[in-house]
Amino acid sequence: MKFLAGFAAPAALALAACSEDPAPPAPVEPAAEPAPPAAPTQPGLSWDMASSGEGVALVMSGPDGSQRLHLGCTRHPPRLVLVVNDFNPVGSEERLTVGLDEQLFVFVAEPTAPGAGVRATTAVSGDFLERLPRAATLGAVYGAQAFGPVRPPPQEMATRFAAECRQAAGLP
Repeated sequence: MKFLAGFAAPAALALAACSEDPAPPAPVEPAAEPAPPAAPTQPGLSWDMASSGEGVALVMSGPDGSQRLHLGCTRHPPRLVLVVNDFNPVGSEERLTVGLDEQLFVFVAEPTAPGAGVRATTAVSGDFLERLPRAATLGAVYGAQAFGPVRPPPQEMATRFAAECRQAAGLP
């Protein structure tokens, strides 16, 4: 009996501890959304915008004035057209993926198209046009070839491009 009496007090304390409501957990503050990484600075790269009866285009030029990337929006038919002059055509590769920050958009490459680089097209996408002015980075991948990430066009220029492209495609 003495043996059981020695355990009675600790057992009672343990049972009392189990029956108490546990303290509520301390509130945890939500982690802040990480900002997308800024695109590396590429000295000498510049953006320009051109508009005509055929559509509107954003053109990235290198320090020597050579065209590196051309993003167009044609009116008839409404299409987004991308030409990356840094890419070499691959006959068996038809997928060119464009990234605006972490969002990816697929263009269909035309490896036999005339001219320098690789030309690719896709339907005009409201999501693409909405994201372009807000993007911190722009990049493209074609097979094993990569372009960027680079800084996209300035926000005001990208907003004008998106508005003209929406109009050409009949999007709201």
